[in-house]
Amino acid sequence: MSIGLRLLSYMVRKLSALVAIALLVVLGTFIAYDMANIYVVVNDGMSQRASIILDEKDPSELNKYFTLKYLNSDSLFYSEKYKDYIIQDFDYKLVVKRLWVWPWQSRTRMLVEEYIPEDSWKFSITDELRETLMAEQFPEGDDEQEADGGESEQEKPKLKIDPPVWQNGEKILELRKVDGQWKIDRIVFVKPVDDEKDDEAAD
Repeated sequence: MSIGLRLLSYMVRKLSALVAIALLVVLGTFIAYDMANIYVVVNDGMSQRASIILDEKDPSELNKYFTLKYLNSDSLFYSEKYKDYIIQDFDYKLVVKRLWVWPWQSRTRMLVEEYIPEDSWKFSITDELRETLMAEQFPEGDDEQEADGGESEQEKPKLKIDPPVWQNGEKILELRKVDGQWKIDRIVFVKPVDDEKDDEAAD
C-alpha cells in the first residue's frame, strides 16, 4: 500500500508541476498579447495624434486609438497653436519607459517619453505670420532708411522665425480596454525632457 501511495503522490506532484507550467505559459501568452497590443496602440496612436494636431485635422480619425472621452477633452485638437505654420515634416520620437499589465486588468498605465527634436522641423509660415514678423522685426523706419540710400535689402538681417514647439516630456498614458480593444484614455504630463537625444536611445 505504501508503494501505491508513494506512486500516487509522485504522480500528483508531477501533474501539479505540469499544470503550473501550463498556467504560466497561458498567463505569459496573455500578458505578451496585451502588451503587444498596447505598444501598437500607443506608438501608432500618439504619432498620429501629433500629426492631427499639427495639421489641424479632425481628431475623430483617432477613435481607433483613443476613447471618446479623451478626444473630447484634449484642448490641443481645438487650439490654434500651429495655425500659422505649414509643416512638411518632423521627426517624432516615443520611448517606452515602463509598462506592465495582467490579463484580468481592464485599465493600466504606461510611462513614456515623447518629443520632437527642434532641429527636425521642416516647415514654412503663412503670409499672415510673415507680415506680423516683418512688422515686429523691421519697423517702418528701416524702410525709410533704405529709401534714403541706407542699408540695402541684402544687408538686412534675416527674418527670425521660431520653429514650432512640441510639448516634449515624460508622460503617463492611462489606457482602458473598451470592447476588448486597448485605448488611450488620458495623458498626464510629468516633466519636460531634453529633445536632444541620441537616435539609439529612441530605438
